[in-house]
Amino acid sequence: MSTLEEAIEAARIAASSGPNPVNTREAVLRILEAAASDERVLANLKDVVAARALLRFTDTNEAIEFQAGDGKLHAEPADVKGKGPKVDATGATWLGLVSGTLRPWLAFTRGLVIARAGLTELRWLQQVAERLQKSYAQERQG
Repeated sequence: MSTLEEAIEAARIAASSGPNPVNTREAVLRILEAAASDERVLANLKDVVAARALLRFTDTNEAIEFQAGDGKLHAEPADVKGKGPKVDATGATWLGLVSGTLRPWLAFTRGLVIARAGLTELRWLQQVAERLQKSYAQERQG
């Protein structure tokens, strides 16, 4: 089992039992770090415009500096008042998006993810989430 598969499986287990909000940022970071080292994920992000966002966890007052696109992916802990476009969601929503248990169209059309900066960031983030989930599906198929 690859590091990415392990991270995804851990997130699925956490999501099915109701994640502890205190641990969700670390779980999301682990998944994104594993994804950043996976060639299939990076290949799926090659034609996505490079951008960044501050992913804020509304239930724990934490954040992740997130960058993706042009075949790259990077995530690191950040301050909630950090620079960049701010995007808010609960830890469970972020965990569901990066682990593949929550469909991006559902999260974005139902208002589970709120972009404080505008629709451009929201569309970019939805595209990145879709590409991550496409990578997971390819990983499972072998």
